[in-house]
Amino acid sequence: MDKSAISKIKVNLDNNLSSKEFNKINKDSDLKVVAEEFESLFVYQMLKSARKAKLSESLFSNQGTETYESLLDQEYSKTLSKKHSFGIAEALLRQFGGK
Repeated sequence: MDKSAISKIKVNLDNNLSSKEFNKINKDSDLKVVAEEFESLFVYQMLKSARKAKLSESLFSNQGTETYESLLDQEYSKTLSKKHSFGIAEALLRQFGGK
């Protein structure tokens, strides 16, 4: 057997190993992104419930205002979950990360 055949097999094995490691890293990062999005969604539901529990109607309440407030709550929830840790994303990572 010549040396070139062995070196070709070694290169193929190295490529396969590196792609498996990349897939594992990509899977872990995907899990982190999904956990953070879930935390953001949870915060959004809390803000939505808090806004729904208001005691009186505002002076300018209409369909457009409600849509705007919903979009505003979504942006607030994204900002809050990125800047402050509620522990939901970390708990999901511990639960499903296998670490």
